[in-house]
Amino acid sequence: MIRWILFVFLVLFIVVPMLMPVIFSFSVFWQDILPQGFTLRWYEAILTRPANYEALMVSLIVASSAVILNVVITVPAAYALNRMASKWGQRLREGATILPLIFPPLVVGTALLQAFTRPPLALTGTLWMVIIAHTILGLPFMFRIVLAAFQTIDEKTLSEAAASLGANLWQRMRYVLIPNVLPGILSGALLVFAISMGEFEVTSMVAGFTAQTLPLRLFQQIRNDMRVASAITAFLIYVSFLSFLLMTYLGTKMRRLRAV
Repeated sequence: MIRWILFVFLVLFIVVPMLMPVIFSFSVFWQDILPQGFTLRWYEAILTRPANYEALMVSLIVASSAVILNVVITVPAAYALNRMASKWGQRLREGATILPLIFPPLVVGTALLQAFTRPPLALTGTLWMVIIAHTILGLPFMFRIVLAAFQTIDEKTLSEAAASLGANLWQRMRYVLIPNVLPGILSGALLVFAISMGEFEVTSMVAGFTAQTLPLRLFQQIRNDMRVASAITAFLIYVSFLSFLLMTYLGTKMRRLRAV
C-alpha cells in the first residue's frame, strides 16, 4: 500500500507541473481554479507570428542537422570501439556508459565560446555554431545507445559470414550490420532530436540574434505573453513525449530481436 502511495505521489509530482502549461495552452483565460474557454489561438500564434515561426524552423533545422551529424559520427565510432578486443577497448566501452555525465552544458558552452570566437573559426552567433553545439551535446547519448545496439548482436560472426560471401566493409555495414542495429540508431536519433529541440542553456551562450531557437523564443514569450509561452512549452512537451514513446517501442523491439 505504501509503495502505491509513493508511486502515485511521484507520478503526480512529475505529471501535474507538466500538465499546467498544456491546459493553459488550450484555454482562453485562466485566473481562478479552473481554466475558462477553449481555443487553439495560442498554437496558431506559433505558426502565424513571424518571430515564433522562424524560431520553430531554426529549431527543426538545428535538431535535424544534429541528428544527421551524430549518425555519421557515432555509427562508425561505435562499430570500431565494439571491435576492439584489448583491455583498452573494454575500458573505453565502460567509459562510454558514463560519457553523458562528463560534459555539463555550461562547460560545453564555455569551451565552444573560447574555441569559436576568433578567426578563422569565428562561428559564435551563427546557425552553424548552434548546430555544432547541439551535435556535441547529443553525441554522448547517441554514442552510448548505438554502442549498446552493436553489443546486442553477434557482430563478429555476422561480419565474418558476410565477408565469406564476398562482401566488403561497406557492404557489410550497409546490408548486414546497420539493419540489425537500426532500432538503436533510431532510438539515439530520437533522443538527440528531443534534446536539441529543448536545449536552452548552451544555445543562449552561443546563438546570436540570427539563430534564435524555439526555447530562446519561449524565454522571451514568458515575459511578453504567457499564453503563447504555454503553447510553445506544450509543443516541446509533445515532442519529448512522442520521442519517449517511440524510443520505448524501439527498445522493446531490440529486446525481442536479441531474444530471438
